[in-house]
Amino acid sequence: MINVGKIYSTLGNSNSLVPLAVKDFSATGGMTAGSFVTGKEEGQDRFIDEIGTEFIWLFGIPGFKWLYDKTVFKALKLDSKFDVRNLENKKIFEKIQKYAPNESVKKNLEKIAKNPKNFKNAAFGKFIVSTTLTVGTYIGLTKIKQKYTENKIRKNLINEYNAKKQEDAKSKSSNTSFKGVGDTVKSIAFSPVKNMWILDGCITGERLKDSRSTQEFIGYAIKEASTLCFMYYAGGKIQEWLEKRANKKYQKCIGLDARVLEDGSAKEAFDNKSIIKSLENFKASSKTDEELYEFLHKNPDNEIIKIAKKSDVIQMYKKPKKWHEIFKKQQVTDKIDTRKFIDLKELRNIGNNVETLLNQYSNALKEGKSSEEFFKGVKKLKRNSINMNIGTCIFALGVVTPAIMLAKRFLAKSDVEFKTKSEVREQLIKEGIIEA
Repeated sequence: MINVGKIYSTLGNSNSLVPLAVKDFSATGGMTAGSFVTGKEEGQDRFIDEIGTEFIWLFGIPGFKWLYDKTVFKALKLDSKFDVRNLENKKIFEKIQKYAPNESVKKNLEKIAKNPKNFKNAAFGKFIVSTTLTVGTYIGLTKIKQKYTENKIRKNLINEYNAKKQEDAKSKSSNTSFKGVGDTVKSIAFSPVKNMWILDGCITGERLKDSRSTQEFIGYAIKEASTLCFMYYAGGKIQEWLEKRANKKYQKCIGLDARVLEDGSAKEAFDNKSIIKSLENFKASSKTDEELYEFLHKNPDNEIIKIAKKSDVIQMYKKPKKWHEIFKKQQVTDKIDTRKFIDLKELRNIGNNVETLLNQYSNALKEGKSSEEFFKGVKKLKRNSINMNIGTCIFALGVVTPAIMLAKRFLAKSDVEFKTKSEVREQLIKEGIIEA
């Protein structure tokens, strides 16, 4: 059964790679289709570049991180699942150890506590090594792709020239004329999405540096500027504007995770008024980070904490799988995985969104609207905001940007043909292999 809430939650999650992948695939499709308009060779060149880059972009950093975990972290006998950001606050780290989900995790945390500097170095090393190797893989792909395209064009031009000579010979013998037709370093290092900022920045620099012609350089400049804008900046700003609009115009806060709004758990907590007491207790216990961290462990039935867990702001401990259980779904326990980083700022933001929604809910009931009607409207606005956000970025990357690049080429009539093909043709003429 399709979980609609999970789909919208994933697409609306600014920390997930899935929305980025959806946008990037649309850009890949649009760019490749646009390149085939100007010629088969350019289309094939773009296809190899886009698909190869897509694969490296999606699996490069995660793949090299996995290898690093299985080699370096294993050799150091350190728990690779522990988030190094948990070491920033000494008092919270003590609570992380205190509330460890089991003895095995607790022992691993004790090892880290004995030499935190060693773990920090290993964690930053993972970020540097995985990013560097991924960028190196992309550079290798670029060099191979360019050489492959040039060799293929060279072969095609020689074949076309020889075929034309044969046709000319036939034409002369039959007396027929012939005419050819032609936030910080830590924030960036340990956020999967922010890892991609660096990777895309390196890919952009490499593409511009290794451009084979001014034509390719300008094309990449337009494409990369659009990609960086709509992949990382515009989406967040669009979502922010839509949330403000929903608050102001419709008096409905849509800041909560889609899963919370879709499954009816929030509505139930609002209807039975348990949300009121939960919010009061949450606010009273969130004055300091240490108090809040203690509170989230001691109050699993608090509605704000339940929402945070459902939104993956607080992640639960999953039992490790045995080798023969590789295809089985990982079992989730009722214990918090203290190795994972809990963004307390994001947790407080959930509390603020609940408080805003509670006030709007109370006002709606006073105006004679039903609870069912209110939450139906919230859910609809949340879905629409995600659809509009993703849809706008897909249209910009998959349609508008390729159209601008094509228009630029066709307006300058001398720039229509693939520049690499023109350069290879000139080289073959110089070598005397074909004639002009």
